[in-house]
Amino acid sequence: MTQKNIWRWTSLKKNKKSVPTEKKFWIISIAVGICLVVLSVCFFSNADKEKKEADLLDTVNYVKVQCSTYTHYNESSESKSLLRAIEGTRQVSKNIAAETENEKTLDDQLLKESAEQLWLTGIVVLDTDGTIVCEYSTNESLLPEIKECAEKEIVLDTAIYDEKVYAKRINHNDGAYIDMAACTRKDAPGVVVTYYYTSAEYATNYTLTIQSLLNGYRKDRDGTIIVADEGVIIASNNTGLIGQSTTDYEAIQKLKDHADSKHMMGLTINGVRCHGVMLKQSDHYIYAYVPDSIIFQTLLQNVIMCLFIYLIVVALIWMIYRKLQKNILKIEKEKEQKYQKSLLEAAKKADAANRAKTEFLQRMSHDIRTPINGICGMLDVGDYYRDDLSRQTECRGKIREASNILKELVNEVLDMSKLESGEIYLEEKPFNIYQIINEVIDVVGKMADEREIKVEHKTPEIIHKDLIGSPIHLKRLLMNILSNAVKYNKDYGKIYLSSREISSDQDGVVMMEFICQDTGIGMSEEFQKHLFEPFAQEQKGGASKFGGTGLGMPITKSLLEKMGGTITFISEQGVGTTFVITIPFKINEDVARDEEKQEEVTASIRGLNILLVEDNELNMEIAEFVIQSEGASVVKAWNGQEAVEAFEKSASGEFDAILMDVMMPVMNGYEATKMIRSMDRSDAKKIPIIAMTANAFVEDRIKSKEAGMNEHVSKPIDMKLLVKIIAELAGKIKIVRIKDE
Repeated sequence: MTQKNIWRWTSLKKNKKSVPTEKKFWIISIAVGICLVVLSVCFFSNADKEKKEADLLDTVNYVKVQCSTYTHYNESSESKSLLRAIEGTRQVSKNIAAETENEKTLDDQLLKESAEQLWLTGIVVLDTDGTIVCEYSTNESLLPEIKECAEKEIVLDTAIYDEKVYAKRINHNDGAYIDMAACTRKDAPGVVVTYYYTSAEYATNYTLTIQSLLNGYRKDRDGTIIVADEGVIIASNNTGLIGQSTTDYEAIQKLKDHADSKHMMGLTINGVRCHGVMLKQSDHYIYAYVPDSIIFQTLLQNVIMCLFIYLIVVALIWMIYRKLQKNILKIEKEKEQKYQKSLLEAAKKADAANRAKTEFLQRMSHDIRTPINGICGMLDVGDYYRDDLSRQTECRGKIREASNILKELVNEVLDMSKLESGEIYLEEKPFNIYQIINEVIDVVGKMADEREIKVEHKTPEIIHKDLIGSPIHLKRLLMNILSNAVKYNKDYGKIYLSSREISSDQDGVVMMEFICQDTGIGMSEEFQKHLFEPFAQEQKGGASKFGGTGLGMPITKSLLEKMGGTITFISEQGVGTTFVITIPFKINEDVARDEEKQEEVTASIRGLNILLVEDNELNMEIAEFVIQSEGASVVKAWNGQEAVEAFEKSASGEFDAILMDVMMPVMNGYEATKMIRSMDRSDAKKIPIIAMTANAFVEDRIKSKEAGMNEHVSKPIDMKLLVKIIAELAGKIKIVRIKDE
């Protein structure tokens, strides 16, 4: 499938996935919209209802207060007007008495003068029987009504009692009224009656009425407001209702039955759904009701506005979603293109790696079989010359040499594997830089002597020779560089190694620089680009001619990067190669200026009783031979469980040391060590336990220490080193210390 077809297939697959997503989006949007409409209807209808209820209650309470105020005001105004009428009547009586004393005749002219003086509509003078003596009026139509009222006994009683007065307001149906007053005559027995007429127009304009208050309320906005008194509607903002009986009006009857003065109640009036309230005032009943069409007149508008805003939000979200989808598709397309490109590159690299690994396996097969063939061949030669001691010695030496080559091959492959998986652990331990360099030079010198290659080493003054770091990895780096300088050198060639200290910006840290120069075959410019790639070798058959796996330089570079160092090189074919390595190390501040050199005098394990734990019969036989040949006795255990049981059954101090394999069935060496250390006996914490295992990496040493082991010896076993370690831990070694001169 081509890259274009892959992209089309991927896009089609994504589009198919996006269709349900878009459909789901619109389904959810519609569902949310419906819920929003329902919620907004409930919310706004409730809000409108609460608002109208508050407005209606405010209205009826205001009308109640104003009714009471108007009633008190009108009553007060009427009382004042009647008092003025009484005062006017008394004044007229005095005027008549005064004028008659001055021998004036009681006639209508005299009454006219008094009426004009006191702004009266008319004056009537009666005798004690109620007969009119004299009268005057500016409105003759009022006289019959006045005469009828004046002839009443209560009015005539004022003629008998001097201090008694009478006053009354006569209301007309059209709103006009007459203020009438009566008192005794001063000139003769009888009664003086005065009256003042107020027109309906004047009364309407200058008298406070409940109807005038309700006229300010609009029916289409505030609903219908009614004030009733004694079963009759006396005022309403619907003037057509004034004068009607409350028993004949459906709305009032339902409000009486269902409404109250605190809450708006729902009711149906003439088929129209309404809400109303009722309030009782001292003299009146106040009713108010509003059709639902007025209460909820803005409901539809609010719901539509809410829905409109929601649609805008949905549209914006949709636009953003579509834009994001386009961006995602664009990014995905770019990623897909990069991915396809990376796939092609990875395929090429994998192809190249497979070819390299195939070549590596071929070389490894050859390189591994070569020392194995040497070992088997030397065994055959040794069997043939079994009585020739010199040939036996020669065969053993060559077997040992082939074994070392085989071990080196295995170590390089394992190191590369550990570095690739990130499982290499660096030590942090003190070491002497001179000691490391000398050890490397000693080993490389022996290799160089076989080909008569001269090794020169220069060490300019190094101020800080005691450092802290990972000496085993430093030694490995130098060995890789110098062994390559020997391998790829010419016979009778030269190798120059110089070491110097470079100051560092960090306190307590120095940079060590190592320069290795050889007069070897050099490298081509093309191969220099691939020098640090695994399994890379300059020419086919290089492993046969020079030995090696092509892993030495990748291991070197990876280790240097892990240690924080750098490596550079220059090379010319036929001339040679120069490598420059720089590595940072901490300065060991705890070492005294005068070093002490240790020289071993004796190291013996004779007489020791050792618990040997090993699951492999051959390894058990070898270790048993070495221990017994040094004069120590052996108790064997074939797994960790047997070792724990053997130690538990032994007497305290019976065993002087334990040699513990790590990888064993039933119980491994780490678990066995932890169980022994945890036992409640005096020697459990003190007995030396030495790991004797094929696990040869630094992290394996760390695990051994963490499990409670004292030392770690890797296989194949260095017999002299094993004896020395056992002797040291068991306290059977003597050391003589000699100060450097």
